[in-house]
Amino acid sequence: MTAASLSTSSLTRDTLGHARKVSLSTLPALILFAVAVGMQSYFNTIASHGGQLIFLWMLTGLITVFVGCFWSADMYRKLLPEAGTRSVISDAIRLFLANLAVYGLYFVLLFLLTLFFSILAGVLIGSTGYDPSETLDSTEAVWESIRALSSSGGAVVLYLLLLIAAAGLVWLGLRLFLFGVATVAERDLTIFRSWPWTSKHVSRIALLWIFLQLIPWLILTLAATGVMYAMGFEAVFSFYTGAPPDADASRAILRGVSTGVAMLVTAPFYWLGHGLAVALYQRLAPNRVDAESTFG
Repeated sequence: MTAASLSTSSLTRDTLGHARKVSLSTLPALILFAVAVGMQSYFNTIASHGGQLIFLWMLTGLITVFVGCFWSADMYRKLLPEAGTRSVISDAIRLFLANLAVYGLYFVLLFLLTLFFSILAGVLIGSTGYDPSETLDSTEAVWESIRALSSSGGAVVLYLLLLIAAAGLVWLGLRLFLFGVATVAERDLTIFRSWPWTSKHVSRIALLWIFLQLIPWLILTLAATGVMYAMGFEAVFSFYTGAPPDADASRAILRGVSTGVAMLVTAPFYWLGHGLAVALYQRLAPNRVDAESTFG
């Protein structure tokens, strides 16, 4: 591995090339994922009525994640023809389980951080002498708590720790950035297999992530938001927000269609993400799969 092979320009060039390669070759899987996203949005809209629809909403959510993993595995297999197993379904199942594990890890971390900051905020507010229970209006209590924290300087401590926590979560995501491509390429369910590969390259990966993931995501999300607004909606990918209580079937269908179209608009973000992961894997993985033993 040479310094040139890990240069930002080289990685960017390969990322863009990989993204172009999968943009058309995996189009059927992308359309399938857009349909799944639309269905999940449809059930999210009508699930506000409760009952069995809640179960269908949760089920379609899992199906959407699996179809996304199917598309992801298809992209990795197209970019790494020497990797993977005989069936893309097998790779998708492993990738699905790996993603659930990472989602679970982040859920636990976010839960613990929420608990910690809730307790810390309560302690800091209490140290100011302000008692939120004395205010009947919950909204007013929140603003009074913020003002009390700001006047005491406690807000600085709280915001600084929040910034550190957010940076830590981003750092963890960068360290685990290659778990998906490793799961497919190594033909095994892996979460921390790629952990040592990224240990000395976090700053470089972060720079590439900003320019090839964060900025495109912001631009494409704005474009997708425009699509949603043009079709009469105010949010993009409203998977987990409650629908208006008077939502009818036709409105729910329209929302599902618009969300699916918005998903297609953001597709380049996913192409670039997978292209970047493969470009990094090709340079950082110490023991890549031997092409001669593929499917052996």
